[in-house]
Amino acid sequence: MVPWEDALGWDPKAEKPIDEILNTPWASLLLPTIQLVFSNFYLGIALGSLDFAAKYTVETTRPWPYGGDNKEKSTDEFYILERYGDFHAHLAAAEALADKAGLTIAEIYNTKSENRGSLTARARGEVAERVAAVKVVTTDTALRVTSGVFEVTGARTTSRKVSLDRFWRDVRTHTLHDPVAYKKRELGRYKLLNEVPEATWYT
Repeated sequence: MVPWEDALGWDPKAEKPIDEILNTPWASLLLPTIQLVFSNFYLGIALGSLDFAAKYTVETTRPWPYGGDNKEKSTDEFYILERYGDFHAHLAAAEALADKAGLTIAEIYNTKSENRGSLTARARGEVAERVAAVKVVTTDTALRVTSGVFEVTGARTTSRKVSLDRFWRDVRTHTLHDPVAYKKRELGRYKLLNEVPEATWYT
């Protein structure tokens, strides 16, 4: 185990980051990068949930026999097709947003690595807000998809044997790592007041 004394940018006596390090735009770029990694966790889990549910629906889910316009297969049901279409669209949008933020951070790493001091606090803050938007959208979308797939797979998928609930549990647990409400507040200040956040362990 590495002792705290060897942690770069950490004051082991005060048990907090060293302000001069944390407030350096380049050094604190790691924080929004990690937040983007978290967002991609949520996105990946939700995509896995949808793929698992789709396979189950095609192979196992039965059509609803009391709708009045009874279908032969679950994949002919309007409400099932509509839900899968909705989930797919929202995940595609979240994926595009995450990819755009990833490209933005990659460009900073690629263009500023030779002259790290040229990264301004403003530019660092703007990329942090782009990532905050991704965090909000992927959190909301992943929770919506991983809980919503039960509507299109049927009651039997709530059983431990099927284990569809593992996707929701994983997303719900990790999204509680830090309150997404604070990301929304940051974005509100950015939009209304043109303020970028100061670097912290979570921005």
